[in-house]
Amino acid sequence: MKLGNVTGDIYDRSIHKKLNSRRRGVENGAAYGEDCAVFSVDFNAEKVAVAQAQAVYSGKECGKYAVYAAVNQAAVFGVRNPIGVLLNILLPAETGEQELRRIVEDAQAAADALGTAIADVKASVTAAVNAPVLSATAVGTTAGMFKKSGKMAENGQIVMTKWAGLEGSAILASRCFDRLRERYPSHLLEEAAGFGRMLSVLPEAAAAGKSGVSALCAAAEGGIFRALWTLAQRAGVGLEIDLKKIPIRQETVEICNYLDLNPYELAGNGSLLCITAHGETLLKELQREKIPAAIIGMATANNDKVIVNGEEKRFLEPAKMDEIYKILK
Repeated sequence: MKLGNVTGDIYDRSIHKKLNSRRRGVENGAAYGEDCAVFSVDFNAEKVAVAQAQAVYSGKECGKYAVYAAVNQAAVFGVRNPIGVLLNILLPAETGEQELRRIVEDAQAAADALGTAIADVKASVTAAVNAPVLSATAVGTTAGMFKKSGKMAENGQIVMTKWAGLEGSAILASRCFDRLRERYPSHLLEEAAGFGRMLSVLPEAAAAGKSGVSALCAAAEGGIFRALWTLAQRAGVGLEIDLKKIPIRQETVEICNYLDLNPYELAGNGSLLCITAHGETLLKELQREKIPAAIIGMATANNDKVIVNGEEKRFLEPAKMDEIYKILK
């Protein structure tokens, strides 16, 4: 495709025809020449929430990962039924139209799974990037966000849903399949690649809302360690986390061992962190929804963020580069 915004014909063939923007609340959806998505919202006592995210990497299924990341961030602030998602796609010069079509199809599949719509898409070809760059903006309504004072979060239990490194494991199992196949059986890698079906945190965020929480954070780029740091900053507390209690799939352990990566700093969409005074109650609520979860530590009154591993203690460091970038350069 040529530099600049994609043409009307390309837009109609590879974007508009691949989308289903018809959803309650979307008055004006994606179409060539339409430069604004229009939403019809009955506010009542609710507010509009907008959350942005980018795909952690620009390879296969980047549309899917960007949509999940944006909706997950919105879920943290109380959005339960996202109205729509807006996409901005930057493509390298001479990108084939087929790649654009695949990105849009993957994004639409994720939107379908989340019960939302791709409300608008902007796609341009530019010499400023050497790989596709995709950002997503999720829009929804919320009655309020789960952020309260540090005093309310102090001594609360830290509950983590699902497993560390889900998104990164799915990406690496697919992208590095041949390399990993030298060490591991195909069924292990296929299981890890299937982690992509568990990326939404909408169900656990809803359960957290019923149980009462002081703060929430969805894991994303930088993995569970970055999410823990963000959670502590958001709540104004310190943390003491038992490393051995952080849930992690054996497939993730094997992949990270072979590729020499830290699984706790690997792209973690699909996992939600909560601070709550009622950890066991929340675990029961999550269990009723068939969502795996564990209590992994406590919030503390100081600013120390401590990771405990048996007799060893170390301080959690500020966010580092996601481990996945060591492989997907």
